[in-house]
Amino acid sequence: MKAGKKIGYVLALAVFLILTLGPFIWTFVLSVTPEYAMMEKNTKLLPDEMTYANYKELLTAGSQKGSVLITGIKNALKAVGATLLIGIPVSMMSAYALSRMEFKGRKIIRNLLLITMVIPVMATIIPLFRLFVDRQWLDDVFWLSMVYVSSYLPMVTWLMSNYFATIPKELEESAMIDGCGRMASFLRIILPASYPIILSAALIMFLNTWSQFQIPLILASSLETKPVAIVVSEFMTKDSVQYGLTAAAGIIAVIPPAVTALVFRRFLISGMMGGAVKG
Repeated sequence: MKAGKKIGYVLALAVFLILTLGPFIWTFVLSVTPEYAMMEKNTKLLPDEMTYANYKELLTAGSQKGSVLITGIKNALKAVGATLLIGIPVSMMSAYALSRMEFKGRKIIRNLLLITMVIPVMATIIPLFRLFVDRQWLDDVFWLSMVYVSSYLPMVTWLMSNYFATIPKELEESAMIDGCGRMASFLRIILPASYPIILSAALIMFLNTWSQFQIPLILASSLETKPVAIVVSEFMTKDSVQYGLTAAAGIIAVIPPAVTALVFRRFLISGMMGGAVKG
């Protein structure tokens, strides 16, 4: 019986790895396969000849495709920076108010946060587009980041408020008795104890902002504001598809979020677990 369970676990793990790592491995294989070899009729999984010309072209600043990709990465980093600088402080203050303060309508607001999480993006994108056109906010990284902040704010605030609620109020009250104000007690007690959920929230915002496609596709159509996700997709046109170049661009684009998630995975897991408790 135990042997059967072990075999089942191994098979389940193998299927999981194939489904998750398989697409990345296949994309890398395509990125180093010469264009002529992709159209050959054979059953080989690996090419007879490997080439890194696609990576060389994309990482060369003087090339057209390379310049476009680098611009897309810079635009994505700008959007990530603006989203984090605005979203994290607003989420922290909102979560603190919902978890530590008593006021009329607090429970209603918390329930409304849950409702907004299930609203699909496409249900609001047309009104947003009309608003952006009327206010002349199209192709502006700052206002694009405000849409990201409003999208992530409910979930991040909910996680943070649940985490803040687990911190004993007696610690904060003792700090206030010692002469600290509410803000000072927050900085002294709540903030140091909450760094896992703060880092987790920052990672959530970073990963989701970096991979955004639908929102910038409509609200950021110029080269000066297109993020890397849009830039990579535009390597494929109706006239031609450069499979190797597109695959190489996809591999390069996935490196920053992948490295970030691996480095801070401990905080991502602990923060999500801590913020998932009932508030």
